[in-house]
Amino acid sequence: MAQVSEVLAKHQERTLVLIKPDAVIRGIGMEVLSRFERAGLRIAALKLHLATRQMAEQHYTYEDIAARHGERVRELLLEYITEGPVIAAVLQGVSAISVVRKLSGDTEPKKSPAGTIRGDYAHVSYGFCDDAGLAVRNIIHASSSLEDAEREINLWFSPAEVYGTSSSGSNSKSGD
Repeated sequence: MAQVSEVLAKHQERTLVLIKPDAVIRGIGMEVLSRFERAGLRIAALKLHLATRQMAEQHYTYEDIAARHGERVRELLLEYITEGPVIAAVLQGVSAISVVRKLSGDTEPKKSPAGTIRGDYAHVSYGFCDDAGLAVRNIIHASSSLEDAEREINLWFSPAEVYGTSSSGSNSKSGD
């Protein structure tokens, strides 16, 4: 029979969360992060950061955003993420990626149920944002997959900034 620590290590994940400028400006960033902690996730890295245009372009890649949603949407996202500070966090825990995405709610806040972060703190629709020429003000970014999480964490944080990361740069799966 497997030890609990072995099973825990096997299911540990890390994910990137960005509390976007609208939430930081409203002063609700730490309140949002506390919801993840209350769900049992642990903060492995945390910083307030003003993203440059270059960093934003690496985060919202052409291949990901423009190819799926168009260059206009990507441009709006680049403007949005660079308009003010973001709180960047690496969260860790069992099935962290799916837990964060479930707690965050639908990308379109109007569709997010009450009890989710976007459902509780945002309300805009795609239609409103299209008419206003804005990116969807949806409070938070959450990595969508293990591959995206690894790429995004490495973009926003050095290995030395992430608690429990070995000196070789690989993620510790032990929860250290």
